[in-house]
Parts: sequence; structure tokens; C-alpha cells
Amino acid sequence: MSKNKIKSTTLRTMQYFWQEMKQHKLLALGAVLTTPIVIFSRVALVPYIVAQIIQHVATGDIPQDQLWEAMTPYIIILVASYLIGSVLLGELRLYFAWKMEARVQYGLANKCFEALSKQSMGFHNDRFGGSLVSQAGKFVGAYGRLSEMVIWTLLPFILAIVYVAVILWQEVPLYVVCLLAFVAIYTVIAYLSFRKLGELNKKEADAENKRSGRLSDAVTNILAVKSYAKEKYEQKGFATRSQKVVDASLNLMRAFIARDAAFSLVVTCIIALSVVFLVGGPSWFGIPIATLVLIFTYTTTIVNELWSVGHIFREYNRSFGDAYEMTKILDLENEVEDVESAEALVDVEGKVELTDVNFKHLDGSEQVFEHLNLHIPAGQRVGLVGRSGSGKTTLTKLLLRFADVQEGAITIDGQNVGLVTQESLRENIAYVPQETTLFHRSIADNIAYGKPKATRSEIIKAANQANAWEFIKNLPDGLDTLTGERGVKLSGGQRQRVAIARAILKNAPILILDEATASLDTESEKLIQEAMKTLMKNRTSIVVAHRLSTVAELDRIIVLEHGKIVEDGSHKALLKKKGIYSKLWNKQTGKID
Repeated sequence: MSKNKIKSTTLRTMQYFWQEMKQHKLLALGAVLTTPIVIFSRVALVPYIVAQIIQHVATGDIPQDQLWEAMTPYIIILVASYLIGSVLLGELRLYFAWKMEARVQYGLANKCFEALSKQSMGFHNDRFGGSLVSQAGKFVGAYGRLSEMVIWTLLPFILAIVYVAVILWQEVPLYVVCLLAFVAIYTVIAYLSFRKLGELNKKEADAENKRSGRLSDAVTNILAVKSYAKEKYEQKGFATRSQKVVDASLNLMRAFIARDAAFSLVVTCIIALSVVFLVGGPSWFGIPIATLVLIFTYTTTIVNELWSVGHIFREYNRSFGDAYEMTKILDLENEVEDVESAEALVDVEGKVELTDVNFKHLDGSEQVFEHLNLHIPAGQRVGLVGRSGSGKTTLTKLLLRFADVQEGAITIDGQNVGLVTQESLRENIAYVPQETTLFHRSIADNIAYGKPKATRSEIIKAANQANAWEFIKNLPDGLDTLTGERGVKLSGGQRQRVAIARAILKNAPILILDEATASLDTESEKLIQEAMKTLMKNRTSIVVAHRLSTVAELDRIIVLEHGKIVEDGSHKALLKKKGIYSKLWNKQTGKID
């Protein structure tokens, strides 16, 4: 990956962060403006006042009986400076920074969720859901680390250097020049080591990811591992990857030790510099005691701040590295977007029409549909059959507008689906896919997903109509039973019946069933076919099926072959035709009705 591309993505990340920060500019301004005052009070003013007190006490220039009276203003200023600058403004600074970070992260999290939810199904089909969740979390966390680094580390470091240089310049300019030179050397070392450590960190992370991947692969396929007696083989493979993690970690450790040794050398030089001025300052340069105290105090402060330089570069690298993938996603153009003038789909009865539709997948070279025409009257029950790859599922995805046609039009009751809002389009379609996945919520929540305000009795009625109530009522918590992630606590047939109950409760005028019985046993298939009859009543229904028994009783059956309609008619009419449908039926049943 080119450095220019990484740099560009870094700038885009900063722009996204800045866009959210602008919504809370008063909080940001408060955090930024209080920081110089707090740092000045803690780093510069308090030590300066203490140095003046020591100067007067050590030199004896104030009579003993007047000492407390003379020192009282210094003490008052010292206490006031600490209370106002460090305590009051320090807490105010924390309030501004914390509140700004929380609100900006809230906005960034919503931005990520919106971006991911608006992406097309093609986008999601090409990516792991868990990876997207991780990338969104890292993006939000990156802002938190970056803002904390700027407010609590970078600004204090810069301000401390500036304050010390300005205050000591009049008395000991040579010391300031030498100090700034060592600070510059330290920063250069930190920058150079940051680049090297960044590469070594990446290698360690890659090694850890490969080790985790090997472990996950073995655990996920533990049945195959045990049945083939390959435990030792997998252990050896895991050990090899673990050794690479150790090697990468040791390389990183050596680089850290080398960097810290260089840091320690520079810090030693700074301390030696301060000792030279402390010992020889009064005789060589005529430096007063107060200035010597400041040299000692400020040197300690600068040394402490210097150790944070490595942290600054490390957090910078980590933050923008974590935000990189999500920034690229935020910059992606959605494959399916509502047009600016999009209006809601209204007065839907369910008449569906495809006119001269041309379509091919964005990542495909072959045309799926070419000048496809299809008319489905409102309320008609239509089956789509054909061999794999004939375009059955693609047609339903186009109707749901999970992808856009390249030419032609798809209309519902005369309204072009490409010109209405996606939300209103899908609100009028109930969709039951082949692989039903449920939310890790209660069964009631899953059934009511299409109608969140449904009453308990409405949910139970829909479950009854879907032949799902019989198994639901026997569960320990009934409708309140949690389904597990993606519905894993239920069988495939149970998940399908919950999905059909959801579609019944939604009560949309158009229904799409995509291979709803394909992977079920005979008993589950029978129950679901009965539920489907209830579901299809009085609504336009498009049923994609591999098992022809699922569509035999429908009003109309359309046979697709290579994206073209090759047969169209009722079950009996197509059997008499003795074409493709008849051959498929004979193959599945061995007889003709």
C-alpha cells in the first residue's frame, strides 16, 4: 500500500473526527483554553514562586522579624495559584475534555452504524460481520486515544518546553539553548524509533492474528480434528505459529531496549547539564539561587515530560492505524442510494412489473438478465424455479433493491422502485430467506421485529398461524426465550417458522419466500408449507423453490434458464407441456400428476 494512500486516509480520518468535534466546539475550546493555564500554574508559576521564597530565605535579605510579613503575599499567590490553576481549572479541564470525548464518540459510533447499515448487501456479503464490528469499535476508540494524547500529553509537553524556555532565557540563555538541543535530539530519536517500532509492532500483530486464526480454525473444526486423530498435527501447527509470535515479540523487545537506552543517554546528558549549572552557576555565571532552584525544578519537569514523547508517537500510530479500515468504509460510495427526489412508495396493492431489465453483478462479467419482462398481477402467487444460477434469487434481490438494474425498470403499482425510498419499498415487502438468522433477543422480539408495537396476543396469533406456537409454548421461558446468536438455540425448522410468524405479523402486501424449505426435513417442510399457505393469503407472493412440491399449488410457475423466462404457467399446464419443468418434476417425484 502506497504511503500517499495511507497519508490520504489519515487526513480523511482527521476530517471525520473534526466534523464531529465541530458539533461540540465550546467543549473543545474549553478543554484547549484551560490547558495552558493549568500547565502554566503547575509547571511554571508554582515553582517560580517557591524559588523566590527560597531566594529571600537563603540570602537573608529580609530581616527575620519581617520574614513572615514579607512572605505572606508569596504564600497567598502560591496557594491561590494552586487552588485556581491546578485544582479548579484542572477539574474544569477534565470536565470539558471528558464530556467532549463522550459526545464525539457517541456521534462517531452513530456515523459508523449508519454507514454500515446503508451499505448494500453486496458489501456485507464480501465482509465478515465480526470484522466490521471490530473496525467500528476501533474507529471510535481511536478518537478517544488521540484526543487524550493531545490534551493530556502533547499540549502539556509543548507548553512545558515553551514556559521553561521563556522564563529561563533572561537569566541563563546558554542553559536554554543546550536544553532545547537535547530535547530536539530526544524527539528525533523518538520519531525514528517510532517508525521502526511501528513495523515491528505490525509484524507482532500479524503473527498473533495468524496464531489466533489457527486456534480458531482448529476449535471450529474440532470434530474433524478428533475424527481424523489430528490433535498432534494441529498442536504442531499452532506451536509453529506461537514460536513466530515469540520471535516477533523478542525483536520488538530488543528495539524497545535500544530506544530506551538512547532515551536514557539523552536524559543523562540533560541531568548532567543541570548539575553543571547548579554547581558552577554562581561562580561562573553569577546565577542567583532562585534561578538555580528553577533549573533543578524545571529540569526534573522536562525529563518527566520527555518520557511521554514516545507515547505520543505510539498513540498517533496506533490511533490512525486502528481507524484506517473504517475510514475507507466511510469513504465508500454506497452501491444503492436513494435519489434526491425519492418519495415513499404509496397505495401498494402488489402489482409487480419488470420491463426490459438488464442486470449483471458489479463483480461479474456475464449478464444475468437481458431484456427481461415479467408481469405479476396484485395478489397472484408465483413460483420461481430453475437450475442453480438461473437468476431466481437475483430477481428477488432486485425487487428488494439490494442492487440496482443497469437498464430497464422494476415497478410496483406503476411506481419505479429505483425512484422511491428504500425504506418505504422494504416496508411493503415481507422477506423470508433460505438461511434465516435471528437476533440474539427473545422469540417475541424476533417475531415482532416487523411490527415492534405488536401486542402479546398478536404475537401469539402470528406464531399459531406459522405453526410455531406449539414448540414456543413448550420452551422454558416461552416467548421470552432468548434465541442465541443468529438463533443457534433453535433448529432450522423452528427458525424458519419464527421468520414466517414475523412475516405474518408484518402483514405486507408483497411476500418473497426464497428457498424457505430447501434445507429442512420432511416434517419441518410440511409444517412450513402449511404456514406458507396462511402467509400467502391475499397478498402478492413470489416463491423461490428448489423443491417443486413447494410451488405446485401456486397460481403460476415461472421457469428461469440462464436469466430468461423459458416456461410460464400453472403446475398442470407445465406438466402437459413436457418441458423443463416437467423433467424437473419427474426427477424429483418419479411421476406426473
